[in-house]
Amino acid sequence: MPDQRPWRRTVRIAGAVVVAVVMAAALHDVTSGSARPRIQATAPDPLTPSPSAPASSRDPSASLLAGLIVSDSDVAPTLTVAGLQGGNGLTQPTLDLCNGTFPSESMRTARLQVAAVDGQGDTALSTEAVLYSSGAGTSAAFSELKATSAACPSGPVDSPVGQPTVTTHFAAAPDGAWPQEPSVERLAFAFETTSATGETSHSIAVYLRRGRVLLGVYFSHPESSTAVVEGHTAIPEIVNVFATRLAKLPVAAISTTA
Repeated sequence: MPDQRPWRRTVRIAGAVVVAVVMAAALHDVTSGSARPRIQATAPDPLTPSPSAPASSRDPSASLLAGLIVSDSDVAPTLTVAGLQGGNGLTQPTLDLCNGTFPSESMRTARLQVAAVDGQGDTALSTEAVLYSSGAGTSAAFSELKATSAACPSGPVDSPVGQPTVTTHFAAAPDGAWPQEPSVERLAFAFETTSATGETSHSIAVYLRRGRVLLGVYFSHPESSTAVVEGHTAIPEIVNVFATRLAKLPVAAISTTA
């Protein structure tokens, strides 16, 4: 979900220790592609201080998702990785670009999403790893993302899944000169979302696909990103870190129908 996340995540955390992150019903950034969600801290949630595996999934490859998302060992000491409420289940949407409708969501079998948060409680980036029942699911997701972005209205769009109403304006795709992992298909969106109250934010949402796995990498503040992953600070290099991980997954795990 970019939780409307990528952009969707402006995570606020109480205190220096991150205990749980909850998506506020304010503006969900565009993590998924529509607007971005905002995430705020609430009372400690013992279920997702930092989930390491999808919950209640019967997908035999679900455990592989933990190796795709960002973790504390990946980021600089200035960042802390926290779980999102519902981030290890299928109740939250993955795709929400332009508050569109995405039938492929019904083909998801496992999901794991976390956010890397800085000392001020803002999300530097969020990553979301998702398994679908087959490669047809991720293929459909990519087709839906392309169609939704191309047909996104110029005015406010209500969310079909309970996210805030937002207006989304897309810029040119930002990844023309980015390195490309041969076995991984990529879609990258740069966009501006405006809430019903006039608050505007910029985001970059990147979707990576290989077989039946989709990996979302969401940047809430691309113009002044504080994300540091495996020593990389540039968005193209950070995205390539995750694309490389996806490329290394066993073929059997990503091609077999769940």
